[in-house]
Amino acid sequence: MDKPGQKHFRVGISVGKKIGNAVHRNWVKRRIRQTLLEVKPQLKPDCDFLVIARPAADQMSMADTKKHLIHALKLAQVLNEEQSEE
Repeated sequence: MDKPGQKHFRVGISVGKKIGNAVHRNWVKRRIRQTLLEVKPQLKPDCDFLVIARPAADQMSMADTKKHLIHALKLAQVLNEEQSEE
């Protein structure tokens, strides 16, 4: 969601109970947060978005999580194009 004039992006992370127990859900959330921190300079500051983890996220490696999340952010047009090519 675009929020013109907003100084920073906001994100929500949702991991449902279909993804393992609480330990696994927190582990998935930590990996999503870490990926977002790594791409933070590329994210548009005037956006709010929600990341909803699917059951397959529990079985993904960190590299796969990052690849899929970056792909989803590009589809949502949340990444700045000039910096996402690096």
